[in-house]
Amino acid sequence: MEPQIRKPFQPTWLQPYDPANSPGPIPSVVERFRRRPRAEQPQPTEAEIEAARYTVVLMSPEAAETFGDDRGEAGLHLFRDDDWDHYPAHLDDAVKMIEEACGERVTLVEHHSDLTYWTAHLRPEPKPDQAS
Repeated sequence: MEPQIRKPFQPTWLQPYDPANSPGPIPSVVERFRRRPRAEQPQPTEAEIEAARYTVVLMSPEAAETFGDDRGEAGLHLFRDDDWDHYPAHLDDAVKMIEEACGERVTLVEHHSDLTYWTAHLRPEPKPDQAS
């Protein structure tokens, strides 16, 4: 019988970084989360605040029942804050609705929990050398 080498259990935060498991790119974690004097902290624009209020949820028939809806009300649900706002037919429709509300171009970032959902963020401005 060959001896087996067992690796000790490692909590998730201690495991090596795997980009495939990342919820989205953070260019510099140090820059984003370092402590700053309050005056130095960037203040969000009105458009950023408005975009952050929206969440698009992909609702399964079972989840729709859990929410108190009919099974036929499965699909995409657009929420503003914690309130239902609309049933977009496609993610493109959700983006258009959010863009109309905040007056800026937005992008959706996908997340996975008990349901799949997307949060809205303003699109970064292209750098002058990247503009086409």
